Amino acid sequence: MSTGLTFETIFGLSHGVIDQSQYSILVAAVVASAVVPTLIANAFYLPHHLLPETAEGEAEPQPVAVEARRQG
Repeated sequence: MSTGLTFETIFGLSHGVIDQSQYSILVAAVVASAVVPTLIANAFYLPHHLLPETAEGEAEPQPVAVEARRQG
């Protein structure tokens, strides 16, 4: 969330400018405005040029292995 929007929303709630339901709607809209474009970008803009090619010449997505690092 933008710092200004965060402070203004909290200020409005604490000073009675907006009520709890309006605050909840504003926070949900701000979170959605960050999450929805990310989901759309991940769904439609897969970098096919970075994926390995199959025998038919098409790119095939591969699972990503995540290594666990131990601290000690």
